[in-house]
Amino acid sequence: MSVKVWKIYGPGRWNSVCFIFNTPIISGYFFVLCFGWISIKKAGLMLSLYKKINFWLQNNERVAIATVIRTWGSSPRPIGAQMAVSENGAFEGSVSGGCVETAVIETAMDVLRTAHSKHLKFVVGDDDAFSVGLGCGGKIEIFVQSFQNSGAQKELLDRVLAKETGLYVISLKNGVSNNDDSFITKREDCNKLPAEIRGKCLKINASLEFSSPEFFENSKKDTLFLLPVLAPFKIVLVGAGHIAINLAELATILDYEIIIIDPRKILATKDRFPRAESIIPKWPQEAFPDLNLHKNCALIALSHDPKIDDPALEIALKTKIMYIGALGSKRTHKQRVLRLQKAGFSEEDIKRIHAPVGLDISAKTAEEIALSILAELIAVRRAS
Repeated sequence: MSVKVWKIYGPGRWNSVCFIFNTPIISGYFFVLCFGWISIKKAGLMLSLYKKINFWLQNNERVAIATVIRTWGSSPRPIGAQMAVSENGAFEGSVSGGCVETAVIETAMDVLRTAHSKHLKFVVGDDDAFSVGLGCGGKIEIFVQSFQNSGAQKELLDRVLAKETGLYVISLKNGVSNNDDSFITKREDCNKLPAEIRGKCLKINASLEFSSPEFFENSKKDTLFLLPVLAPFKIVLVGAGHIAINLAELATILDYEIIIIDPRKILATKDRFPRAESIIPKWPQEAFPDLNLHKNCALIALSHDPKIDDPALEIALKTKIMYIGALGSKRTHKQRVLRLQKAGFSEEDIKRIHAPVGLDISAKTAEEIALSILAELIAVRRAS
């Protein structure tokens, strides 16, 4: 087991030194000791976070939510990262990857007691950055507010749980309730915002599939934070073989929504894909009309059978889907290219297919191939 030290410099009583224990006892987890607290944390994403918030609210627990609104330099978590805290001290999500969480939890409990929101600012010094895996020091600004099961926050919660899009606008004022927050689902709602930001709102609202959170401040000292609410990234796996099993498991860790399509009913089962959102034991041409394929989707053909893979690829190439991949060797793909050309697809169309699918990491096993595919998909998403 290794131990690292992380010094965090924050306002007043939140200065701290944290010890980070990296242990193989529980794979994927790390232990952080701050102020005598021991926290066990594994990163969560928006859907998981809001499911937990909903659980607390349904059990009549008050909830506070912390949002990273600005960062400078090398920050452990990006802007828009969130952590929720219940009145009982339980928490979900992450705003820093470890040590700052202790101070944020203290502040969240204070927010719940006073009903006043608060700003927090922290600095990771250059001398300490390497010990937490950063290339250089950085700053992080966090806004902590209560979360109400009403108004804009209720709409935010409902939208996330329904996997629908929208734009949550946080009014960044210390010591006020959340009455000035708003949730935008239509372009005309942007008119409710200050004039200087309406154009930005319209731009974000028109392209919610790729929008990033943004901090806004104008000469009138209006300070807002725009948090796009995105539907989960959807991956359609055509072919329910062993690689698909491993790929589905890896992808769900990232909160990607998995859909399995395979006419071979003996393979397309809930036992084999327990975490899949949907399993469709049909031919692709029968299954795809019921799917809403858009830019925030990927399709990966894994069956190794042209009778299954080719119809799926042909349908995908006619959409704006972000990522299309196909399993098979270079020789197999050359034959596939000829079939697609015969079906009327241009060279430019066919270049959209990542084949052989996956980053070249010399993968051999099904698990390694699944990892290489997911890595390539992530690379394409981040580059878009």
